[in-house]
Amino acid sequence: MKNRIAKTVSIALALVLMLTLQAGCAVPAPAAETERLPKLILVAPPGPMAIPAAYLVVNNRLAAVAEEVELVIWANPAQIKAIVAGGQGDFVTMPSNLASIFYNKEMGVQLLDISVWNVLYLISSDPAVETLADMRGETIAVPFKGAMPDLMLQILSERQGIDPLVDFDLNYVADPMQAAQLLLAGVVEHAVIAEPLATTVVLQTGDQPRRLYRAIRFDAEWARVVGEEIKTPIAGTVALSRIQHRPDVIDEFIRQYRLAVEWMLENPEQAGLMAEEHLPALGFKAGPVAASLANITWDHVQARDAREDLEAFFTILMGLSPGVVGGALPDDGFYYPGADLE
Repeated sequence: MKNRIAKTVSIALALVLMLTLQAGCAVPAPAAETERLPKLILVAPPGPMAIPAAYLVVNNRLAAVAEEVELVIWANPAQIKAIVAGGQGDFVTMPSNLASIFYNKEMGVQLLDISVWNVLYLISSDPAVETLADMRGETIAVPFKGAMPDLMLQILSERQGIDPLVDFDLNYVADPMQAAQLLLAGVVEHAVIAEPLATTVVLQTGDQPRRLYRAIRFDAEWARVVGEEIKTPIAGTVALSRIQHRPDVIDEFIRQYRLAVEWMLENPEQAGLMAEEHLPALGFKAGPVAASLANITWDHVQARDAREDLEAFFTILMGLSPGVVGGALPDDGFYYPGADLE
């Protein structure tokens, strides 16, 4: 089991090219609703949201609906697009605004849940930094230009009368790891970093002359400057079109994924060990991963129940540009009707 996950993660970049070339391939014929599928493919990001998916694979928790379950890790939004466009997966964990973009582009996604409501932090080498205004004129490393870390930073800045493109020197980088490396090397003084990297870099410098500090928690800052009534539904999981004819499989996935999140939060040390052992290509270490879980706002909410929060959140994102959610609020078809979790 460990080897299957490790091998899959290590070939994820090569897989994206193949998926792009295969985008026009036929979708497998539907199976009978009571028949187990030969294989399910779960696709998750290179961060803590991969842990529940890995738990499902390692513990064979989807055996009732599939003979085999594989985990693929994506590295950036371009890779998610290739996978979705190619229909080469069944359940994909991604930022909520990307899910909306794909839906509005008629790429056949349906949102199942929101599980993460914050994973982002502003990490700084300056212990005096408490607000974004404290960093005027300074350099901030930001991963994924135009994606969720950048969007959140822009909104939080503008709500405080800060023009992020003028008042900061934004150093856009390819991924969170590069942002962390620049911060650790002293090339930049501040960086937007997601967990578990945020916890990792803070712990790594705890006994060094140049320490790093957790300066701003994005959901807390959002509540302060935007308002507590509007939450931040950051990321969840979608079902791709090739599995949507099997609501029995989708419902079982939702049930088991919810249990996986609960297990992870109740057993952070075991979750950290599992991440280190079964996701070696991500470079996870058990201790920092276990510690980071407490710094993430987890709450598994089915899509139908998160709709009000999503629409309020998307409306604010659209204030930057309608394109960041695909041009419009997604309609009823975006939200999976929901599974019975009793």
